[in-house]
This record gives sequence, structure tokens and C-alpha cells, in this order.
Amino acid sequence: MDRASEAERGEPHVTELDPRAALSRLHVVIYDWDIASDRLIWGANASETLADFSPAALSSGAGYAELVSADSLTSRYQAIHELSPDIGDEGAPYRARYRLALSAGGFCAVEDFGRCSFDARGRPVRAHGIVRLLTDEASPLFAEGREDRRAFNRALEARLAAARPGEDAFAVLVIGLENLAELNRRYGYEAADQAIEVVGRRLAGNVRAIDTVAHCVGGRFAALLSATGEEQLAVAARRLAQRASEEAAPTSAGALRVTLRIGAAIAPRHGRSACRLLQRAEEAFELAAGEPRRFAIYAPGQALSEARRRESAIADEIIAALNQRRIVAAYQPVVAARDGRVVFHEALLRVRQEDGEIVGPEVVVPVAEKLGLIAQLDQRVFELALDRLVAEPELSVSVNVSVLTLRSPGWVERVAAALGARPGTASRLIVEIVETLALEPVEEVERLFQQLKTLGVRIAMDDFGAGHTSFR
Repeated sequence: MDRASEAERGEPHVTELDPRAALSRLHVVIYDWDIASDRLIWGANASETLADFSPAALSSGAGYAELVSADSLTSRYQAIHELSPDIGDEGAPYRARYRLALSAGGFCAVEDFGRCSFDARGRPVRAHGIVRLLTDEASPLFAEGREDRRAFNRALEARLAAARPGEDAFAVLVIGLENLAELNRRYGYEAADQAIEVVGRRLAGNVRAIDTVAHCVGGRFAALLSATGEEQLAVAARRLAQRASEEAAPTSAGALRVTLRIGAAIAPRHGRSACRLLQRAEEAFELAAGEPRRFAIYAPGQALSEARRRESAIADEIIAALNQRRIVAAYQPVVAARDGRVVFHEALLRVRQEDGEIVGPEVVVPVAEKLGLIAQLDQRVFELALDRLVAEPELSVSVNVSVLTLRSPGWVERVAAALGARPGTASRLIVEIVETLALEPVEEVERLFQQLKTLGVRIAMDDFGAGHTSFR
């Protein structure tokens, strides 16, 4: 039968579809990640769709994680390890949006979603998913939320500039969906996102014209309210939460109930910058978890007490992680600005908690330095970096070293012993030292530097983002 006769009879013409070509046109590639062995297997079109990324990095979960940009809000690893193992036979759904480093320099936004299965002990063992490259610059991946936050910060700074000295002028609120994780798990990310959109519209529709609501990230919003007195603010915040959540949110999965929590800071009493006010509203948001009405206003005494409790818990976790070998390193590629070539990888401290969640240095390091645990953490990351150098002879790695670690008795001797046990690694190792070392006595600085250089390592001063000064 020819095409003409098919058309005359009203039958559709069917041709064989090339799945590989179709996936490539959609900038989509499937993958299978065996988490136990860390082996990462990609679909047949990976060579075309992922041609702009390092092939070596794509072969393992650890290598792939190194491509994730530092400014990404989440990652595949984080999304999977935040899942609940209490699931059915189909596995738990996950989704993450982040940016990947391109081989030629720059980054590409991606959407990553799939399902993860767990073993009998509740540990993730296998993930099947899809990565979609978001080639459209107008993609809402980061831009929408980022622009919303920027506009909010501008409005906040403008209100601060107009505030009269000594008078409370307005309040900053952080509003979040408390049951977002449950909505994601039970109804899927699409339905949860729809619920977030509904809540956002309701919040924006229930504030005064001079006030502002912005979507920050995930299920988190920020708001400016003209209420200033604590009693007036409490009433206004509870009314806002009630109007945004009293009716179930219509979604593709049905009408979903949401619960909200609110933390508040009063300006300029609790801060004279957008950053400080949002930080203190976030602190109040955390405190609100223990309040019956899920609302709290920043109070310095409460925040300090809570901070001490968190500090003690973090210290206990650091000690346990050291004893149980749960200190790990993430390797971030550092590229040359001129040609985008990867010059070396930076070993970054991570703590894997017992539930699998990863905690970064911004939480751990301040407590470790304060309580004298930083030298043990630095030593562990140093050992992990050396093991990586042994396994990959072409690799160069930098490790961050605290001033306290550098000056601790016997540290240089331990470095020498570790390098001696791993021949050929010293020349590919960079020790990065924070710039506050310059405040130390010059003679001691020179002595420590000379001892390290004698071992064959390179020394760099990490000056908090302005580049690296190398001392050879």
C-alpha cells in the first residue's frame, strides 16, 4: 500500500522513530546510577547531548558531582539523600535543578529527575533518571527566583533608606511551607510546585499595595509588611498565613492542604541591611518550629540560646563523623579564566550525616575552629586528597588549611609523613591558607612556608574570592 492510498482511506502514515535522535533534539539523556559502586551509565545519545562536558566526570557519581556549580541550590546527590525510604516498589521520586560546568568554560543549567530505590536498611542503592539541558536562557531554573529576590532586596533597601532613625518602620517575614517534603513525596514535585504557586499568589494578594511578597527558593517566601508593633505584627502575620492556607490548594493531584510557618524581624531594630534582616527573620523562622502557632519574632536572647544548642549538636556530630569516617571531600574544578581549562580541583570539606544528608563547611568550620576540632577535620580532608592524587596521577588538588591547623604542633611533620607514604603526590598538591595568616608574626609565616615548600608542595593564599596568590 502506497502513501496515496493511505491518505485516501484516512489512515495516518507511520514511520519508524529514531529514539536516539528524538532524545537529542529534546536535549534529554537517560541515566542509571549504581550508588553502591558509584558507576554512572548514560543512554545511547549521551555522546551528542553531553558532548560539552568532561567524559571522565560523567563516568561516576563523584565525578558528576564535581561538575555541579558552587552556586547551585541543590544537586542530584542532595535530592536523593533527602528522600524518605518509606516508599513502594516503584521507588521514591526526586528532582533537582542545578548548573553544570562546561569543558570549555561557563555553565549549563539542567533539570534532573527520576526515581531512587533503597535497600532493606533504607539506604539509596540505585537511581534511574533523566537529565534535560535547559538551553533556553529564559528558563525559570534560576532566573525567575533570582530576579524576584533581587527586586525584593531593592525594595527592602529602599524602605530602610526611608526609615526614620530610632523608629521601627516595617517588618521582614520569611514564610515557608512546613509540609513541602511530604507533598513532594506523596503527590510528586509537579503538584507540590503548583501548591507553591497557589500559596505565592494568595500571599501577594493579601498584603497592602505598599508591601511586597517575593518567592525566594523552593517553598520559601519573603515579605515586607508595614506592621511594626510586635502585637500588631503577630496578628497581621497569622492573618496572612490563614488566608494563604485555609483553603486547600488546587493542583493536578487534587486539592492539597498546606501548612505555613513564619519568622519575622523588625526594621531597623533588628538590622540596618537587607542581609542582616533576612538572616534574623530566618533565625526566627527556625524558632517558630517550636511555637504552637508556628510564628516567632526575632529575639536576641532566644536566638543566642538556640545558637548554643545548635553549636553543641554540631560539635557532637563532628566528633562522631571523625570517629565513624564520615568526613568526605567534594572536588570542585578550578578553571583558567583565559581558556576555561581545568587547572586543578579544590578538595572541599563535607560531613555525611548518619541519615545520608551532606553538611557543608559553612555549618561545620566555625564551630570546629571555636572548639578546637578544625585540625582533625583539615587532616582528614588532607588524607582524602592525597589518596585521590595517588588514584589519579594526572590530577592536581588544593586543600584548605586553617591558620589554627597550620600552627598546631606537629602538623608539618604529619604532612611530611603522609607525603612520604605517597610518593609523587607532593608536586601536585596545593595548600591554600586563608589571608588572615598575614596577621600572624612574619617570622613564623616564613618558617612555616619554608617547611612546606621544602616538602615540594605549592602554597597559595585563599583571599576569599579575589583569586589565588601563589607562593612557590
